[in-house]
Amino acid sequence: MNFTLKIILSFVIVILSGYVGILKSKKLVTREYILRDMVTFLNLVKNDIKYMMNILPNAYEIARQKLNTSLKIALGKIVVDMINSNTNMQIEESICKNITEIEELTKYDKEIFISTLKNLGRSDLDSQINIIENSINVLENQIKEANEIKLRNSKLYRTVGVITGLMIVIVFI
Repeated sequence: MNFTLKIILSFVIVILSGYVGILKSKKLVTREYILRDMVTFLNLVKNDIKYMMNILPNAYEIARQKLNTSLKIALGKIVVDMINSNTNMQIEESICKNITEIEELTKYDKEIFISTLKNLGRSDLDSQINIIENSINVLENQIKEANEIKLRNSKLYRTVGVITGLMIVIVFI
């Protein structure tokens, strides 16, 4: 009975550590998807404010509907706060709070998102389009970096997770 319990426990440890490696690997994939979603969002907002002359909350809401990641939820909260708030400070706090909550992004990714969203409401139409285009260029570079990191480290994290589990089992046996 004692030996059977050890084998079951060993099996559980290896599976759990492998699962942790898989979660870390998925975080890399999700980061790339969120960055791509932000580029899509910015392109949609640019077209909406340029050709449809929509105000930012409406442009954000229309563009947000086409997204598929956690960015969609964060932007939804920002839109609600844009509509309900009285000051720019409240909107900026909402942008910072909601973008910061997206766990898969790096600190630099979040800074790009936050600065872009903050600056869009402070400028005229031409400046907004320039801000969006500059942000898209920066995000394209971030996407390339995220893809390289994903390709390089995804398999590594899964493997390290399983090997760590096996090492723990070996140490305790």
